[in-house]
Amino acid sequence: MRSGDPTDIFEASPTDIGVTSSDGHKSVFSFHLLRTCCPCATCNDLRTKYGPLIINKDSLRVKGLDPVGRYALQILWNDGHQTGIYAWEFLRDLCTCPECVETKKEAPAAH
Repeated sequence: MRSGDPTDIFEASPTDIGVTSSDGHKSVFSFHLLRTCCPCATCNDLRTKYGPLIINKDSLRVKGLDPVGRYALQILWNDGHQTGIYAWEFLRDLCTCPECVETKKEAPAAH
């Protein structure tokens, strides 16, 4: 799934980040979802070895958001983690809105 360039990144709630894309799509991501799905090598290794990351969602906060070129967002977490680079396409694939969930159901399985 190819997304449009982001036109807005906003605080959707005290525990959610929103992204509006140039194609008009709005995604909202909980801090917990973003942190547990961090795409960095360290987190990928931990998930491979031990399964899903266990993160205390009650104390999880975003300290900062930094653009990475024109293709991604780096999130600075209050637990000190900051190596995840969240590509716009990765974020769109992570979106759980009804439209994206339906699109994922209809997509043919990759082999």
